Amino acid sequence: MKELPYFRFTATEWLNGDISMEDKNTKGVFADLVAYYWFKDCSIDKAMLKKRFSNDQDELMLLFESGIIKEKQDSDFIEIAFLDEQFDLLSEARKRRQEAGRKGGKKNKSKGKAMLKQSPSYKDKDKDKDKDKDKDLNISFKSFWDLYDKKTDRPKCESKWKKLKDIDRENIMLHIPKYKESQPDKQFRKNPMTYLNNQSWENEIVNNRPQTYREKNNNLNQTEKLSLEGIEIIE
Repeated sequence: MKELPYFRFTATEWLNGDISMEDKNTKGVFADLVAYYWFKDCSIDKAMLKKRFSNDQDELMLLFESGIIKEKQDSDFIEIAFLDEQFDLLSEARKRRQEAGRKGGKKNKSKGKAMLKQSPSYKDKDKDKDKDKDKDLNISFKSFWDLYDKKTDRPKCESKWKKLKDIDRENIMLHIPKYKESQPDKQFRKNPMTYLNNQSWENEIVNNRPQTYREKNNNLNQTEKLSLEGIEIIE
């Protein structure tokens, strides 16, 4: 991907996510896998995976069993959710730039042809300015509005959205799915204007789901783990 040859991999996810519970060998294989997956534009099938990681089949099996990587439905291709989200986001921005470039080329070709047009009113000029602003955005406001899915104060939110930096808009679109997962009931979700004003996308996600047996055991010390297995420690 020429526009952005790197992807985001947060320290919080690495230290607290599902991957944190795997051993060092499995983590190492996963690190190689995500780099290869991104290099292949997030499109590799199980045959490519098996050939590329022929010596790491046990680690791959653990990654599949834990749900860190998944097999797409009705397909032999795999998916890594957090990379797919970033790739789709960047693809949308790239399409917008390509479309703007094509339109700019057509305008240049049409120069020199004299055409009589009615002079636009000041209202038309204002509308054109708004359209141009939307074209300059790396991510449209509609994408944010539909994804957040709590529709209040749209005019204020749209004005705020246009003033954000490109990197903030990208981080917001990556943060919202995790925020919605932690707060699925929209009536308890922040209003979108509050979310934007408070820069809530920079806040840590607190997941209230109950811990699994494996997660609970991961927090125990060595003596407690052995005790659960019925092994007595003699000091």
